[in-house]
Amino acid sequence: MLGLTSVCVFLFSALALAVTSGYSFGALTLLLASTCLLWKRPRLNLQRQDYLLLGTLLLYFCVFTANMLYHADPARELDMPLRALLAVPVLLLLLAYPPRPEAWWAGVAIGAIAGAMLAIWQFLVQDMPRPLAATSNAIHYGNISILFGMLAMCGLDWASMQSRRWLWRAALLLGCLAGIVGSIISGSRGGWITLPVCLVFLVIHHGKKHGKRYLVMGLLALGGLSILAYVLPHSTVKERITLGISNLHTFEDRGEVDTSIGQRLEMWRTAIDMSQQRPWTGLGRNGYMEQKSMLVTEGKASISIRRHTNAHNDYLDTLVKRGIVGVMALLALFLVPLSLFARALRHSAPAAQPYALAGVVLCTCYMIFGLTTSSLTLNIGIIMLVFPMVILWAMLRQQERIA
Repeated sequence: MLGLTSVCVFLFSALALAVTSGYSFGALTLLLASTCLLWKRPRLNLQRQDYLLLGTLLLYFCVFTANMLYHADPARELDMPLRALLAVPVLLLLLAYPPRPEAWWAGVAIGAIAGAMLAIWQFLVQDMPRPLAATSNAIHYGNISILFGMLAMCGLDWASMQSRRWLWRAALLLGCLAGIVGSIISGSRGGWITLPVCLVFLVIHHGKKHGKRYLVMGLLALGGLSILAYVLPHSTVKERITLGISNLHTFEDRGEVDTSIGQRLEMWRTAIDMSQQRPWTGLGRNGYMEQKSMLVTEGKASISIRRHTNAHNDYLDTLVKRGIVGVMALLALFLVPLSLFARALRHSAPAAQPYALAGVVLCTCYMIFGLTTSSLTLNIGIIMLVFPMVILWAMLRQQERIA
């Protein structure tokens, strides 16, 4: 079983961005493998922290499902919270049969590199202005690409403990670079915010272990990388930032909403206004679309936002559709695992810390992604949160047991 879970974990990350629905294939193999628990029935020896993570996933599923039933939303809306429920047996499987560390770190590095190679081909050869690799949306490709890049960086301490440390370091650094490059050429500005935040986490963490010189060098490298990405000729970063500032000025000066930034601001405004009608339970998906259509008809909202089925912000989208109760469940999905990983980062053995650090990065990235897009309303968004979450937690617990 250890070999099977290792292969499944490797495929989950390695195929995520380079194969259409590759993330779904990896998640499905893990879910199917979890059926072995029905007859093998291994001793799990679950601890309080395990129950907290399991309870958080179940709480998210139950709250969102109950709210959808209450509002009589379409059955397809169940797809997203269902992914959180399906991650529960996968977590139990991986706690019983934790995958080999090599499978996880190699999968992350290869996934980032393969996705970036496909995106570069689309950008240079196919003249695609905003590459999306094998995903359906450039925003979500860019977000997951930079997430993979930051996760690869978290594995450097693990690599330093291996017999072929220089090979593993090179692979993970290349994966980190590929993840950042993929995000940059995708033009997904919202994901770029995670880069300085996560790099500061990484630099502080490693600075505590390796001294202040490492901290200073890391911060200088962060500043140099940011400047270089902006000043390069034909820089996508400079172009997208300049366009964003222009969109914002246009919105402020003339109320123009027919731009990327303008539409987001208009969707956020209308979501906040509509959420006041039913603050605790929200309007549901159907109610949200109906109310928005009514505002457009009455001239109180721009027609350019009528077709969007979400508010392009996880927090506001949940507030207007699921109410305050839904927002609390969403915050629990982010903050409970974040606190568990952060605690392990402070108190666990050195062998467990790369997984704890990766868990902190994962949760932090998703909290930032949710500010400018509705990550959890799409299959790739929810899967690439809950499945890496349970994989990292199972590997962390394994290292704690053997320490």
